[in-house]
Amino acid sequence: MVVLATPSAAATVTVTTTTDVVDGGDGLVSLREAVHTANAAADATVIDLAAAGTYSLTLCGDDEDANVAGDLDYTGAQALRVNGGGSTIAQTCPDERVLDTLDSTTQVALGDLTITGGDTFDGAAVRFDSDLELTGVTVSGNDAATGPVLNSGEEGHGSSIAVVDSVIGPNTGTGIRVSFGGISLHGSTITQHTGRAIGAIDGAVGIEDSTISDNGQGGVFTTGQGAGELTFIRSSAVDNGGPGVSCSACGDLVVTESTITGNVPAGSTTGGGIVWAVDQDEPTDERTATITDSTVAGNTRVGPGGGLVVSIVELTDDAPQAQVVVVRSTFSGNSATGADGRGGGIYAVTGEVHVDDSTFSGNSAEVTGGAVYTSTGDAVLRHATVVGNSAPTGANIGTAVGLASFGSVVGAAAGGGADCAIAGATTSAGYNVGGDASCAFVGGPGDQSNVGDVQLGTLADNGGPTQTRLPLGTSPVAGAVPAAACTVFAVDQRGVTRPTGIDCEAGAVEIEEPAAEVVCTRTGTPWSDLLIGGHGDDVLCGLGGADILIGGKGEDRLIGGDGADLLLAGPGDDVLEGGAGKDLLVGGPGADTMDGGPGKDLCVAGDGGTPAPC
Repeated sequence: MVVLATPSAAATVTVTTTTDVVDGGDGLVSLREAVHTANAAADATVIDLAAAGTYSLTLCGDDEDANVAGDLDYTGAQALRVNGGGSTIAQTCPDERVLDTLDSTTQVALGDLTITGGDTFDGAAVRFDSDLELTGVTVSGNDAATGPVLNSGEEGHGSSIAVVDSVIGPNTGTGIRVSFGGISLHGSTITQHTGRAIGAIDGAVGIEDSTISDNGQGGVFTTGQGAGELTFIRSSAVDNGGPGVSCSACGDLVVTESTITGNVPAGSTTGGGIVWAVDQDEPTDERTATITDSTVAGNTRVGPGGGLVVSIVELTDDAPQAQVVVVRSTFSGNSATGADGRGGGIYAVTGEVHVDDSTFSGNSAEVTGGAVYTSTGDAVLRHATVVGNSAPTGANIGTAVGLASFGSVVGAAAGGGADCAIAGATTSAGYNVGGDASCAFVGGPGDQSNVGDVQLGTLADNGGPTQTRLPLGTSPVAGAVPAAACTVFAVDQRGVTRPTGIDCEAGAVEIEEPAAEVVCTRTGTPWSDLLIGGHGDDVLCGLGGADILIGGKGEDRLIGGDGADLLLAGPGDDVLEGGAGKDLLVGGPGADTMDGGPGKDLCVAGDGGTPAPC
């Protein structure tokens, strides 16, 4: 992220009138006059606006770049910061933007203000040849027609924009356009544009903790990045009329802890959740798209790849195939429509698709590969749940190559097709479960083929960041992977430790074993009791009073009740658990475990020491 600091030598200009005037004799300082001062300054300038004022730009005239009329023209070569104090800068002149920064060597930072009323094709709100930072800024009510609202100006010099804690939209046009520079969003929203949210050419794009929603022609679009990444972290691309995230002729794509949902075709766009067009024009170009802890759901694309489509811009023969890696994520309800409707969840024209600890459910394709379709690389499943997807052939998996699988479940085919349509061979590392025989889960140890009903619950919130399909206790996936073989992933899709029982489940989700019922060997009364352990392993359970529980020589478990209890460990390795009251837990000579519980409790280690909250 580009963060523009205010130089210590910066001069501060305080604006004292909201009137758009240039009058050196009135004793007042207008916003336009403050920009004049900054243009002439030898050092950086800070412009302070009055709190919650409205600065209407009313001096209209011919288009010029001297800050005489129309927009505010910053021509200085020094850094400029405008502190808005919650104010609004509103353009009232037709065919004029609000602000133009014309020096490509400087930096401009705008904070805590609203920019509105801009009316021009080329950067209706701000055209910036400088680097630009917006912090706490709202950019709304600007009309760029089919052009950009925030535009990097002349191509080729690499201006960048950082948007922090800001809102861009609603506006007419595309929200942000940058050529040959970078775009970073942190904690911001870009919403309700008639064009895209973001359009970038030959520059890195990083989105964090932000929302891209309800934009008419798509969400984030970038092209020509070469080796640069597009990163989409803890963010959402929702309900856009075009692809939610599109990375064309670019480098690696990283989507983490994010939601990409409800992106559909609109106008001439094809829609879809994620579009990744690979550019490998050198033999050393290695490209990977990684989707981790994310949800890609309810996206529709006219063509292949409703959730994610991988295509080729340029591919050198010696370059390694691109890879898609999906980790602890859910693809659901995505659709690939039309005559080329393959891969409802994911379609890859190049490379392998790896599905690790993830769920594909309810995706559909009009041709083949309801969940996944690959053209030149294998579909690779590890602890994957690929269930209830729909297509005329290969309802769950379609591939022109092969399928490799370990500890996965594929079943509940819909739409007329069998579970799998595999042109090549299945390579099984074992412990897979197939609803029918089409996936050929027969070559590995513990494989179960043609089991019929795989007995999974519906897609639901079963804990963790994404929805999953929890196996029923009677499901053939239950305990299908022996503990000795269950070493590929330490946790399931939700983050639950594997195994939860004796063995692991096939698929993405473990069945959590119910906690063992506590059997008390000595139980108190509703009053204050003294419970003392014996020579064996005792479980002492207090009830409502202020109880005293003392461990004996065994490995005891002391469980306080609702009162203010005293728990004293004995010589063994004891477990002390306070109840709802204000308890004191004191360890003994053994290796004790102490948990104070919900009250304001204190714990003292067995070797003495100062009591500490626990």
